[in-house]
Amino acid sequence: MIGIRTRLASVLGMTAAVAALTWSGGAAAQSAEVMERLAKGAVENGKQITWYESSPEDQISKVLAAFNKTYPDVKVRYVRLVGGNELASRVIQEEQAAGRSADVLTGGPDHLWQLHNRGLLRDLSKDNLNLPEKLLPASYAIPTTASVYVQIWNTRKVKEGDVPDSWDTLIDEKWKGRIGSWVRAAAFAQLASKWGEEKAEKELRDLVELKPYLFKSTFPLAQGVASGEVDIAIGFYHSLQPVLKAGAPVAYKLLNPTPMHTISTGITKSSVNPDAAMLLTLWLTTPEGAKVYEQATSRGNPVVEGTETYNMLKDVEVAEWPFDATERLAKINETYNAILAAGATAK
Repeated sequence: MIGIRTRLASVLGMTAAVAALTWSGGAAAQSAEVMERLAKGAVENGKQITWYESSPEDQISKVLAAFNKTYPDVKVRYVRLVGGNELASRVIQEEQAAGRSADVLTGGPDHLWQLHNRGLLRDLSKDNLNLPEKLLPASYAIPTTASVYVQIWNTRKVKEGDVPDSWDTLIDEKWKGRIGSWVRAAAFAQLASKWGEEKAEKELRDLVELKPYLFKSTFPLAQGVASGEVDIAIGFYHSLQPVLKAGAPVAYKLLNPTPMHTISTGITKSSVNPDAAMLLTLWLTTPEGAKVYEQATSRGNPVVEGTETYNMLKDVEVAEWPFDATERLAKINETYNAILAAGATAK
């Protein structure tokens, strides 16, 4: 018992020291209280939690190392799930077969929405977490990071004066056979939230007329721009970082509006240690946790002030459907993906 109490006191002391959280004003003190309460419950429970997310293991190991500096007795096992639909399908299968799955789930709104509709996610609005609305846009999801679309081009093949400064100049006849895209038309589905579905579909059909090369992932898309396989593309900021860091001849720009996918975290009702699961999830929204996560993955939290992603987006209009439009977005994605696939060249 002495050992447990000593470790618990250590955890709570460190929690208070780093509990200057994202919330502002009078809510900051409440946030410290929440973190202390969760840390105490997590240590007393003692069970290891499992976190499903899509980033490479070496990136998340840095995140968990930072988390465990503050909470050394809260154990987290990380399992990487790659592929757009694997999160929801795997959790559903595991819950049906064994009655439980991972504790912490980080994924897109459509994945968490599916799990919420099946009654598998915890209602975080009932846990007295004192979260502002921007950190709890749905009762089951806390924004954790985002995939931000950017225009990418090869600086050796596109002259500075020819770089598009708008969607109209990007989706232009001059780029026919020279432009690349992800196989999914998700950027245009998000743009529909600002443009309306009719305009977004027209712009997508105009893009298809340019015979874009489609890449199965945004990472090889960025590599394709770097190698000159395509001159210009619509890709993700985080997928561009490896080629940028390697010194490849690439540059990027945010267009206005900027489509984005917010990636959030939910907690399963079957969690073996819900306090630990909530502690990790909330820590990812603190200035410390958000910064570590962004540095490790190149994807930052768009609603946490001080992150590079927050600063990058503050001067542009963001195009993204709200959580309560997830079902509508799924239908738009299905329609738009078919349009893009029908007229483009796969890579």
